[in-house]
Amino acid sequence: MLRKSTLLLAPLCAALLLAGCDGKEKETGPDVSPTASIPAIAAPEPAVTSVPLAANPLTDFARLDAARDGAISSAEYAQGAQTLFEMMDLKQNGNLDADQLRAGAAMLAEIDGLTPQVLLNVADADGDGKLTLSEWMAFNNARFSMIDRNGDGMVSRAEWDAPHPAPPQAP
Repeated sequence: MLRKSTLLLAPLCAALLLAGCDGKEKETGPDVSPTASIPAIAAPEPAVTSVPLAANPLTDFARLDAARDGAISSAEYAQGAQTLFEMMDLKQNGNLDADQLRAGAAMLAEIDGLTPQVLLNVADADGDGKLTLSEWMAFNNARFSMIDRNGDGMVSRAEWDAPHPAPPQAP
């Protein structure tokens, strides 16, 4: 008897379950009913005044020597260069324009007496008046090679402390 009632109930349950399905996909997630729209207004760009006070990562041998092995690898130097780029990118748009470079002028001066204009003249490969991370890194890779006088891919403390050549001037 139980088996017979189970066989009769199974199609009834299936029919009830399928009754709610009308074959159309249902929206899931939040209600997307139309509401009054608010016009999108871009946030104003922050004024570029100065780079926040912090130790310049490209002037501190101990900070760059992350492995604490007494030498700076090109990878360690590149990490410091990227950190400084991010510190100076006050607009957080992935570029350093003349205003941002002027705001970071004190930090740049610590790097072999660089000025914002000299840096733009030397490193702005496409001449658009701003430095991309790629242009910045190319400049700093060349600088690392100048500091690494013996060309072993590591900057020793002696190489770091030796006078560095002035940055080249662009025509």
